[in-house]
Amino acid sequence: MGPVMFDKELATFRRKIIGERVLLMLPLNVVLAGRVRGAVNPPEVTAALKQLRSRHLLLAVRAEIGEDGSGAFVRSNVPPLQVQAVTRDGEDQWLERIEEELRTPFAIETGPLLRCSLVHSESVCDIILCGHHTICDGMSLGYLLRDLLDCLAEPQKELAGPIVPPAIDTSTVDRPPSTNALQRFVIGLINRKWEAKGIRFSESDVYRMHEKYWEHNTGLQLLAWNLDAGDTSKLVERSRVEQVTVNSALWTAFLAAQNDVQPDRLIYRQRSALAVSTRDKLRVPAGESFGFYASSLTVKLPYSSRRTFWDNARSVHAKITKKVAKTDLFRMLSSELIHPTLLDSLYFRKFGLVEGALPNKLLRKLKWHQTTYGYALTNVGRFDIPTSYGPLVLEAVHGPLFYSDVEEKMLGVITVGGRLSFFHVSRRPVVGDANILKDAAMRYLKVAIGEST
Repeated sequence: MGPVMFDKELATFRRKIIGERVLLMLPLNVVLAGRVRGAVNPPEVTAALKQLRSRHLLLAVRAEIGEDGSGAFVRSNVPPLQVQAVTRDGEDQWLERIEEELRTPFAIETGPLLRCSLVHSESVCDIILCGHHTICDGMSLGYLLRDLLDCLAEPQKELAGPIVPPAIDTSTVDRPPSTNALQRFVIGLINRKWEAKGIRFSESDVYRMHEKYWEHNTGLQLLAWNLDAGDTSKLVERSRVEQVTVNSALWTAFLAAQNDVQPDRLIYRQRSALAVSTRDKLRVPAGESFGFYASSLTVKLPYSSRRTFWDNARSVHAKITKKVAKTDLFRMLSSELIHPTLLDSLYFRKFGLVEGALPNKLLRKLKWHQTTYGYALTNVGRFDIPTSYGPLVLEAVHGPLFYSDVEEKMLGVITVGGRLSFFHVSRRPVVGDANILKDAAMRYLKVAIGEST
């Protein structure tokens, strides 16, 4: 790759951690994997990522946490991004590597907050990108994968940038969440009471909490599969005819499977979590920035076996559309009112690493102490990136995916090269063999797109 000259001010880059602060110490790593046909040289990947740190600024940051618990992303004294490469010796080896990535905490105060793993042979390589959720969303990892492959294909090509990721704050959001005077007064009292305790958490505390979290969340099972180009095209066309989105059709298929395979009507299975991109909802659109530009909806999406698949899909579509219109997608900014170390304390309280009535009360108010959703779905949609990069061919992309214990089952969906890819995570002790859910959902989907109109 050719020399890249950027403003020296990048070395002093500093950005306050605002709404993302609530996620900083949570065990939420987000992953995306690309399968590439062709020879991928690990040292070349390391060199490409080194250059890309100047294009995507958050690739080279650490969290600097102040005495008051507030935080900022800074680029000073951040170690180089390491690439871990292992020889490929099995078809499912990349899934095992992803599970390791989900379980491995980031050194948040040391950085960097992104890792790359290669599971490779002479003819195929699984490129696994794993980032701390505070610095990236699924689309960020997709753009990074594209840029990485571009660099590998044309190492002498001039690198454009930097892409400065816009912050999400009161200056970039049209209608920031608001609180009345009484609410601010009460929150102020709570903060002062908490501040008096002088509780702070460090990197070593984060490692302890991650360990406790994964001791509790055993039996993780990851499933990855694709819908071929023909069926993907049929699904897109049929959804258009039925006047619903592909996203609504996918939701309907997995809700139908849940209804059949898990017929016990647990309350949380009536609730679903839907990821929503906020990239185009800022005063300064985020575009292809590498950063955290995601929000979520909580929506009740029951499936009725007395109705046809597409009638259910229209109902799901209407409910999601209505919920999107009503939901404040930037409500995370409200967390800035709460003392940051009180936010930090929630999962420490959940796993018995800190005591106190305040974190316990807030933990339960947010419902982080229990399973809250039957399904969580992140659908990136059609991701228009090339599939050919010189001698390399991007055969498949799976993700984005992270694991959270407030969701029973999580599904990441992306369409690259005209094919839908699915990535499913759950815990076997809770849901049994997730292949049964997967197979049921795909049967519903294929029958639905095969029906005459």
